[in-house]
Amino acid sequence: MINSSDEILDELVDRTDLMVPDAPNLKEGNSIVINRSIDLTDIDNISRLQDYERNLVKLDRLFISRGLRFVLIIPILVIILYGLAESFSSSEPDWWVNHVYPFLPFSMTIEIGFYYLAFFFIIADLGLLGLLLLLLSLTRRIFSIQSQELTTTGLTFKSAHGYAEMKETIEGSFRQVIATTFLMFLSGLFLIFSLQFSDIVSGDSVLLSFSTGFLLSGHGVYMVSNRSRFNTCETWGMLESFSPPIHPALLKRPFSDVISAHVDPLLSVRISEYLRSVQHSVKEGNNISDLQEKLLHLLHLRRAGYLDEDDFRPEYLHDWMPPEIIDELFQHPELGEETWDRLIIRAKDKCASFFRLHDRLRMKLDTGISNDIWFDVDMENLVVGQANLFAYVLNYGDEPIDLILKIQTPDFRPSGCVYKLRVDSCNEVLNDNQHLSSVQKLPLVMKSTKIIWQSLLPEETGEATVTVRLEDENGNLLSGRVLTVQNRSDLFTRLRISIGAFFLVGAGIAILSPILPFFASLLGL
Repeated sequence: MINSSDEILDELVDRTDLMVPDAPNLKEGNSIVINRSIDLTDIDNISRLQDYERNLVKLDRLFISRGLRFVLIIPILVIILYGLAESFSSSEPDWWVNHVYPFLPFSMTIEIGFYYLAFFFIIADLGLLGLLLLLLSLTRRIFSIQSQELTTTGLTFKSAHGYAEMKETIEGSFRQVIATTFLMFLSGLFLIFSLQFSDIVSGDSVLLSFSTGFLLSGHGVYMVSNRSRFNTCETWGMLESFSPPIHPALLKRPFSDVISAHVDPLLSVRISEYLRSVQHSVKEGNNISDLQEKLLHLLHLRRAGYLDEDDFRPEYLHDWMPPEIIDELFQHPELGEETWDRLIIRAKDKCASFFRLHDRLRMKLDTGISNDIWFDVDMENLVVGQANLFAYVLNYGDEPIDLILKIQTPDFRPSGCVYKLRVDSCNEVLNDNQHLSSVQKLPLVMKSTKIIWQSLLPEETGEATVTVRLEDENGNLLSGRVLTVQNRSDLFTRLRISIGAFFLVGAGIAILSPILPFFASLLGL
C-alpha cells in the first residue's frame, strides 16, 4: 500500500468544502430545506422522549452502571442467602426461635425465611433490569426516529460509516438485557414455585436447583456480555456506541482527523451544521476547517496546562473570529466547550499514542532539534482489540525531501505497509517565528509534520513486535524503531469474563444435577 501527498488535490478539497450544503437542524423547522414534508411532530416527540430518557439515565448512573451497581451486587446477595438457607436446613438457631419466630404472623422456618428474602431481592433486581430495559428501549426508539428524520431530509445517513455498527451495538445491548431479565425472571419463578409447592420441605428441591441455575446463568450472561452505556439526551451520549470503522492514513489536519474519527454520525451532523452556520463569521484569509483544527489543538494545550486561561481566547482566536462569535462558540448549550472537551478526552483514551508523540514534539522544540530529520513512533503497550500506530516525520533541513516509511510485523494484519512521503521543510517556519514560545510554534510545526496513522489488527494473543523503517528513495535506512507490545485484554475485562464464565459453568451444573439422575433411572443405570 502506497500513500502520497498531493498538494493540488488538497487545495481542491479545501475549495469544495465551501460548496457542501448545510446539514439540516433536527430541532428547527425553518432549517429543513431539502424536504419540507417532514412531520415536525416527530421532532417534538424526540424532545419529550429525551426528557424521559434523561431521568432514566440519572437512575441508571446512580443504581446500575455506576454508583451502587445493584445489578452486580444483588445476585451475589441472593446466592449468599441460598447458602445461608441451606446451612440452616436441619436446625434452627436460638436467636430465631426466641426473638424472631414468636413475632411472625405465620409459621416459618429460618430456611424458608431466607428463601423469601432472596425472592424479594430477585424482584428488586428485576425492577432494576426493567428500568435498564426501558432506558435502552427509549434510546433505541429515539435513535431510530433521528435516523429516519435525517434520511427523510435527503441525507444518506443510514449509509454513513459507523451507522451499521452503532445500530448493532444498540440492538446487542438491548438483546443482552432482555436475556438477563428473562433468566432472572425464570429464577424467581422457579423459586416461588418451589416455596409454594413445598419443593424445599420435601427434600427433593428440583425447582430450587433450576432457580439457582437460572440465577447463575442470568448473572453470568450479564457479566460476560456487559456493554458500555449510551444515550441520546446528552450531546456526546452516543460516543460509547461508536468506534471508527475507517480513518485517514496520512493526517493533513491531525487534531481534526483524529478527533472527528471518533465522533458518532449523529453528533458529526450537528457539529457540521453548527460550524457552517458560523462560517460567514470567519475573517478573510481563513477557513472553517483550519479554524476547527486550531480550536481543537488549543483546547488540548489548555487542558494539558500549557496555555493560560486568561490568554487562551484573546491571544489565539481573535485573529480568526470576532469576540462575540467566539463567546457563542464556547457557550453553545449543546456544542459548547464541554462537548469539545469530551471529544478530546475520548480521542486521548482511544489514541493516546498520538498525544504522547505530540508532547514529545513539544519537548523537542524546547530543547532544540539537532538532526535534519526528526522521526518518532508510538503505539499502545497493551493492545486491546485494534492497535493504533502513529509516526511523526519532521524535516528540519533546508529543502523538501522524499522518504519511504515501511511498517512490518508478523503479528498483526496488515503485515506490511509502505508510505511514500514528501516532507516539506519546517526550517523557514521556525526561523521566522523564533520570537514565539514552543507552544505558539506547535500549530505551525504540526502543519509541516507528516503524521501517519496505521491501524493494526492482532493475529493472536501474547507478545507482538512491530518494526518501522524510515528510508530514503534509494532504500537506505535513515531511522527505525522496533516496538514490542502485548496483545491481550485488560485486567478488568479478563476478570469480568472469567467471573462470568465461572457463573455460567455453575449454572450448567445446577440445572443438570437434578436432570441427570432422572435420565439415569430411565436408562436403568
